[in-house]
Amino acid sequence: MTEVKKVLMVIANDGFQDHEFWMSFAVFHDAGLDITIAAGHKWECRGVFWARTVADVDLFFADATKYDMVVFIWWGWAYAQYFHDKSYLKVALEAKKVWAICIAPMIVSESGIFNWKRVSWRDQDWVQKRFIEKNWWIWSDESVVVCWNVVTWNWPDVAEEFAKKCVEVINNG
Repeated sequence: MTEVKKVLMVIANDGFQDHEFWMSFAVFHDAGLDITIAAGHKWECRGVFWARTVADVDLFFADATKYDMVVFIWWGWAYAQYFHDKSYLKVALEAKKVWAICIAPMIVSESGIFNWKRVSWRDQDWVQKRFIEKNWWIWSDESVVVCWNVVTWNWPDVAEEFAKKCVEVINNG
């Protein structure tokens, strides 16, 4: 019997990106992955466009080593809420594989997981590109980038492509 792959989807309690979350969730579900949702607290989470879901686990208690991949999903104002948060950094460091959507890499940037790796990231004003280069990452204009144990992508419009790439990577080791 094939082992079911486990995914920890980390979202903001207030301000996850609805389309990125639900598109990824649907692709993961259709692929037969076991999905757990984690957030800063274990109750209702609201998306920026008012979608709702409930976190299965409080991020403080999440053990990323039990999952085959961890997916971070954020939106702009989540950055102000969660940057420097030790729980997010702990999960990023423990993860076997990290997938970070849109601006999510900035939230876990202090963990060092992106150092010397190619990353793709939403960048409308070159602020993020300067941040990436200053922090020893390697900027890429590609929509989805796979670099060792990290997958990043740059825009909500490629959510489905990103999620499918995650499934491909997790199923192929």
